[in-house]
Amino acid sequence: MSDLIIDSMSEQDIDPILTIEQVSFKHPWSRLSFLNELSYKYSHNFVLKLENTFETYQVIAYLCFRLIIDEIHILKIAVHPGQRRKGTAANFLNNCMSEFCGQRAASAILDVRQSNTAGIGLYKKTGFAVEAQIPNYYPDTREDQILMRKIF
Repeated sequence: MSDLIIDSMSEQDIDPILTIEQVSFKHPWSRLSFLNELSYKYSHNFVLKLENTFETYQVIAYLCFRLIIDEIHILKIAVHPGQRRKGTAANFLNNCMSEFCGQRAASAILDVRQSNTAGIGLYKKTGFAVEAQIPNYYPDTREDQILMRKIF
C-alpha cells in the first residue's frame, strides 16, 4: 500500500466521495449528510487516497463510523469501482478500525442489505459474523436487513 494513504476525511474530499457514493448506492448520502457526519463528536471518517503524478492524491475509498461507548457502528464504506476486487476495502477497513480494536472498542456492528452479497463477503472476510436478520426491513425493496458483528 505504498502509493496509498489513509487520511481523515475533510470537506475538500466530499466531491470525489459523492462521485463514488452515486455509483455505489441506490440511496446515496447527500453532501449535507457527509458534512453532518464530519461534525459529530463520536464520528470517525476516513478516506483512502491513491497517489497520482506530481504527488497529488485521488480519493478511492471512504469509511464513516461512530464509536459509541465501546462499540464501533459502521455507517458507510465504499470503494471506487475501478479499485474493487483487489482487497482494497478489506485492508482499508481493517487499518481504520485497528486503532480502536480492543482498547477503545470491544466490538463493531453494521447492517447490510441481503442483496449486497459483495458487502456481506467483505464483512465476513474481515471477521464479521451474522448476528440477526430482520425480514422485510427496507421499505423500497422489502428485502431483509442483515446485522453483522465483529468481536475484538
